[in-house]
Amino acid sequence: MLWNRDDIFIYFYTMINLTYMKLKALLLISVFAGFILFSSCGNESTNSNNVTSDSLKSKVPAELAKLNEQIAADPKNADLYHNRAKYYLEKRNFDAGFEDMRQVMTIDSFKAEYFITLSDLYFVTNQTGNSKSSLEKCLSLDDKNVDAMMKLAELYFYVKKHDKCFEYLNMALKIDKYNSKAYFMKGMNYKELKDTAKAISSMQTAVEQDQTYFNAYVQLGLLNAAQKNPIAINYYKNALKIQPNSPEVWYAVGKFYQDVENWDKAIETYNALLELEPKNKNANYNLGGIFMVGKKDYKKSLEYFTQALTIDPAYVDAYYGRGICYQTMGDKKNAVVDFKTCLTINPQHEAATKALEGIN
Repeated sequence: MLWNRDDIFIYFYTMINLTYMKLKALLLISVFAGFILFSSCGNESTNSNNVTSDSLKSKVPAELAKLNEQIAADPKNADLYHNRAKYYLEKRNFDAGFEDMRQVMTIDSFKAEYFITLSDLYFVTNQTGNSKSSLEKCLSLDDKNVDAMMKLAELYFYVKKHDKCFEYLNMALKIDKYNSKAYFMKGMNYKELKDTAKAISSMQTAVEQDQTYFNAYVQLGLLNAAQKNPIAINYYKNALKIQPNSPEVWYAVGKFYQDVENWDKAIETYNALLELEPKNKNANYNLGGIFMVGKKDYKKSLEYFTQALTIDPAYVDAYYGRGICYQTMGDKKNAVVDFKTCLTINPQHEAATKALEGIN
């Protein structure tokens, strides 16, 4: 499992100053108006405040409201703060999550599962060193904690320390030999190390443990497709049984047929993908290439290359592909325009440079 990172945006200093000045003026006006209102309304003001308080409460999600009530009733209960921290983590309110975890650690810093949540918070805020330390602390409290082992394996995988990754995966498998994710990650490790045979073997073990493991089927498809092994299609079909509308898998199927030059199957598959995702620029681009190279239907090829460029006007390879199509048709004028546009976007595009030189 991968976690996302949030970017932090900073407003201009001058805009903050302007906003501050406006707020200050509004605050003075509001205080004055509030004084008059309070003086004139008496008990009605109290009723109004109650309504406002009730409306604010109603805006708090029910799950969070329940957690808040539980904490208010039992403020020394570390588990309650931990539950709320996990809620904030899920909702991506990381500051609030950290604040609750500080409360947790103040009350009880000897429960292994707390350090898993703390590690997750550190990880998603790109504090991987602290994330690693938290997981190690977890294991020092509970040396059988498979969750901590798996997360440490992931951390080492991301930094390409494959030996350490294998070490923690094997530790996890000693405790749980049916851990499908551990086999999947071993497969990814072997794939990174270019050991295709062991990668395939590990992925197969993963799907033996969990026959609904979508990502493992996809990887088995990709690994076999790289060898142009037709069994790749069977693995892709298994993946599609789990997620029938996956654009990534439909694209991978089309690409396999394209790579083995089964043009009709490739066209059929890419068209099925375009029904699911009409603005898939890569499917349009590949169809342009198939109709140009495989079918010699240059008019159709131009349509697909142009459609890809309609979706992404900066699609460099689509300009190059369309330029080659124009050149093949003898339309040097339009070919030159596309090659030059390609080089305007990417001056380092060697193929477009050579093609333009050839025309000149």
